[in-house]
Amino acid sequence: MFKSTLVLLALALSASALVLQKRDTSALIKAKFEDFKDGCFPRGSSNGCTCTAKNADGTESTHTFNSDIECKKPIEVQTKENKEKLNEEFIGKFGKLREECFPRPSGGCRCNEKDDQGNDVVNTYNNTHHCNGPVTRVKRGQGMSSSQDRPSQNVRDPIREKAQANYAAVVNELNEKFKGLREGCYPRPKGCLCVIGKDVNGREITQRYMKDSDCKCKAGSAGCPAAAGA
Repeated sequence: MFKSTLVLLALALSASALVLQKRDTSALIKAKFEDFKDGCFPRGSSNGCTCTAKNADGTESTHTFNSDIECKKPIEVQTKENKEKLNEEFIGKFGKLREECFPRPSGGCRCNEKDDQGNDVVNTYNNTHHCNGPVTRVKRGQGMSSSQDRPSQNVRDPIREKAQANYAAVVNELNEKFKGLREGCYPRPKGCLCVIGKDVNGREITQRYMKDSDCKCKAGSAGCPAAAGA
């Protein structure tokens, strides 16, 4: 009985180790090859890649490249994709709120609006339709169709101010990913990709950095303003 238990325990530990190894390997592959062009795949232990592309007549052809640079998407494409990912992160966290609307901790939103008299009002909505939809002016004394969505006329509201501060903090966090990058460096979801020079054929040589500190300008660094990092 004791031996059987040990065998089962050993098998369980072995299975867990295999899962962790696969997860780590997957992460390494993603970090190294996630910026490859569509249809391009690494060549095992060798550098470069093999790419499959469609010809004008609809047939497929395969091309082999010996340099990773030829396998990767252009920097402009990578930057565009990274910006889209950051926008998705923001929308996923707060939704696509309309201008002057801020998330509430309990759900819904509070919006800075103007009534028909041109006065500033703060309206509270629990329905995301009103948070994401078109701006609606609320007349004085006019309530919403549901008591759940009835607006508040309190101009100063600690909860709204806190939500607004949280909103601003997230915007600042996103801006920080793009601010102060070294010349030739472009943000990635984690770290950045930098063009560090060109080879003898004039192709760009890139270097991947995983730490934000390695991506930012520092005083005296090449391609950085003199005041950077001060």
